[in-house]
Amino acid sequence: MKETETCYTVGEISALTGVTRKTLFYYDHTGLLKPVQRTGSQHHKLYNNDSLMKLRKIIEYREAGLSIAEVRTLVNDPDCDTKRILYTALERIRAQKTQKEAEIAKLITMIEQLP
Repeated sequence: MKETETCYTVGEISALTGVTRKTLFYYDHTGLLKPVQRTGSQHHKLYNNDSLMKLRKIIEYREAGLSIAEVRTLVNDPDCDTKRILYTALERIRAQKTQKEAEIAKLITMIEQLP
């Protein structure tokens, strides 16, 4: 890491992105987003601008419904087949939507049959 590079604490990166501290610790634990440095006697985690950009991409993928495993592949493997992963996620979410629509229809029928 460069001496003049901007670094963010967990609190700062949390405030900038809206991601909770707990989520950042989870991403670190699972290897999805590791801090670039630890500092002080408490080994506080620090993130740089690249980390911030990566986190924003992670957020975008998670908001689109991708799993942690899919996101990990997309952000950590530059040679992955991004289009295939996104299409697979799309098909999974479409299937979930179809299932939810069937559940909604069933509930509506049950409600309509009530006296």
